[in-house]
Amino acid sequence: MIGWVQQGIGAFQGKFGGGDKIPLKGEEAVLDTWFSSALWPFATLGWPKKTKDLKNFYPTDVLVTGRDIINLWVARMVFSSIEFLKKEPFKYVFINPTVLTKEGKRMSKSLGTGIDPMDLIEKYGADATRFGLIWQVKAGQDLRFDESVIQMGKKFCNKIWNATRYTLIQIPNSKFQIPKEMRISRKLTKAQREILKALKKTIKTVNKNLKDFEFGKGAENLYHFFWHQFCDKYIEESKKEIKEGNPFAKKVLLYVLLKSLILLHPFIPFITEEIYQKLPLKNKKTSIMIETWPT
Repeated sequence: MIGWVQQGIGAFQGKFGGGDKIPLKGEEAVLDTWFSSALWPFATLGWPKKTKDLKNFYPTDVLVTGRDIINLWVARMVFSSIEFLKKEPFKYVFINPTVLTKEGKRMSKSLGTGIDPMDLIEKYGADATRFGLIWQVKAGQDLRFDESVIQMGKKFCNKIWNATRYTLIQIPNSKFQIPKEMRISRKLTKAQREILKALKKTIKTVNKNLKDFEFGKGAENLYHFFWHQFCDKYIEESKKEIKEGNPFAKKVLLYVLLKSLILLHPFIPFITEEIYQKLPLKNKKTSIMIETWPT
């Protein structure tokens, strides 16, 4: 860049003489790109007209961005919104971490240290890539990318498939009316009460994680509940219960799977939707996206 500027000055000096002043004049019709970007929270909703969209959707709730444009964009949106609409444009700003290499270096195309997400998706699948990236979003503003976590995400997705296959084998040609909440009563076995209590605790924890923007912790909590408590413990217990003809075994199995899929959907959207469409539910919605969120 410096070389270009020096060449340009040299050309001017050659034309007008070394001792002459260069006749430069500033452009008078300039609109800074960040000024126009600062209007984004309300200009996209029809402002300056008092539109229905502006009334319904302004101010927004959460802005997601990177730390490199906090002053360039975020601050400008705030003061522009307060100036023109007398309201802050959003309640929260979530700053994405900067993705670094495993060694802690900034990813760069020129240095060959960048990673193409499409290559990861081709290798591990979209859901595994998404889950693995979310898993790594923990405390701190630098994320040292680790591909082994994406591999872990692939294994977890496979675990979800296998748990579903087992559940569907147990309930062929049957349709269940699953309640919004299954009560923990003495009619249930000890294993059934324990998995329902663990599910309830996980729902509460993950909801807090999402509210606090702790997405990595939410992914980790769901992983441990589904793999270790549901698959390793309850599914093994359910084999005995079903063999003994326990009347609640299949319903508890399907109930916990359903609630787990809904909780996992923001993290693993494609597989959870595919599985949801195969579940034998009487009260199934057209998509898992509009299912009632567990609370």
